Amino acid sequence: MDSMDTWPTPVTVDDRGFDLKAMQQLRRNPSATSGNAGSSPASNASPADGASDPGATASGTSSASPASPATPAKVGTREKLANSMILVIPVVSALAIVLCWMRYADTNNGLWLGAIAVILVLAALTWISSVKKAFARAQGHLATRLPGVIGYGVGIIREVDVDSPFDENGVSETVTAHLVLSVNPVQGPKFQAPVDAVYNTSDSEKLAVGAHGPVRYLRSDPENTVNIETRLDDARIRQIYQGAAMN
Repeated sequence: MDSMDTWPTPVTVDDRGFDLKAMQQLRRNPSATSGNAGSSPASNASPADGASDPGATASGTSSASPASPATPAKVGTREKLANSMILVIPVVSALAIVLCWMRYADTNNGLWLGAIAVILVLAALTWISSVKKAFARAQGHLATRLPGVIGYGVGIIREVDVDSPFDENGVSETVTAHLVLSVNPVQGPKFQAPVDAVYNTSDSEKLAVGAHGPVRYLRSDPENTVNIETRLDDARIRQIYQGAAMN
């Protein structure tokens, strides 16, 4: 593998279907996937992705902090309360606005209109902050659990069969390529998997045995779930190549 991402990028990739399968697997068995993630290299990419320092791990038992960490139950309760604010804030704000409007209708005092404006501004700012924090917590949970579900590796073309670009309308702009890949994963044994992808007709001519690039797959069924990875930046692809080479 003297260069990176040598195969052309497909026109269409079933990202949504793959992500849906990954999320369904997370919902079916969240405890198993999170435990899997803890025993695998960081983010299932490479040591450069943030794998723990062996020295720090070895000394963790002797230099543990006296303060005990919060239990999962307490953390879960706090998160549920924080998430509930997304619903509580609009309800409380609506009640306060109704009361202020009723007072304004009775007294015709403009201060109550000012109070309504202040409530609206504070409620909007607080609600937006709560939503952002909820999304950040959700992303954090996914970041720790997805490595137990999704694996990455480098796929190398072993067999390639490209459909004919000629049809009843002439030469098609896209064709379907049927590939057999040999996958060198970041973690685990090598395996082979079939992949179908749609390419521009001109790009399909670049598909050849030995071409390679990053792939992703579901750990539960790697041979049948390999997809060509197109959403990662160059730095992440480099980490996948390094991790696959070290595996």
